[in-house]
Amino acid sequence: MAKINLKTFVSGNLSNNCYLVFDQTNNKGFVVDCPSPSAEIRGYIKEKGIDVLFVALTHAHFDHIAGLGDFQVPFYVHKDDKAFLKDSRLNGSAFFEQAVKIVEEPLLYPKNSELYFLHNKIEVIFTPGHTPGSVSLRLGNWLFSGDALFFDSVGRTDIPLASGGVLIKSLKERVMVLPDETMVYPGHGPSTSIGRERKHNPFLRNANGRE
Repeated sequence: MAKINLKTFVSGNLSNNCYLVFDQTNNKGFVVDCPSPSAEIRGYIKEKGIDVLFVALTHAHFDHIAGLGDFQVPFYVHKDDKAFLKDSRLNGSAFFEQAVKIVEEPLLYPKNSELYFLHNKIEVIFTPGHTPGSVSLRLGNWLFSGDALFFDSVGRTDIPLASGGVLIKSLKERVMVLPDETMVYPGHGPSTSIGRERKHNPFLRNANGRE
């Protein structure tokens, strides 16, 4: 991981975090979530000469997928969120100014719950609740939590096909078991750590995955 860089971009009306992960030795990388507008992200990639291999989606709400058409690379989504890509009511865009529909066929996360970026394993942790197919992506000491876990908060569940009970169960059983020093990079807002959220998150305080 010593040669792996992380660059964060904030984009769109909902201030989405988009993460660019790249190996500084060979300038190959991948993107976590893909909001719109993407001009700043694409400009940085072009300036640095980074070869983006794929996009990894944490879930398929419109604010995380609207920029996919700007990247002509494969993208991954969980099978339980696949329907969101073409359904503007499920992905939430029908309630905003412009419907978002992704016509390109996605790749589905493998059943063994692992991806690889070069020689680096990306653990795909199934964390449903905010959407049925939400995942958190763990690369070394980094966790990209999408809209499941935030600084002092958790994802919304007052939206179609969401469940508060499922979300809290996902986080307690699959995320809060990670080491305290794990850095958390959410879909919106500042980064945090598992240890901090274990102590201070009002939804998860003192959660250790063994309750």
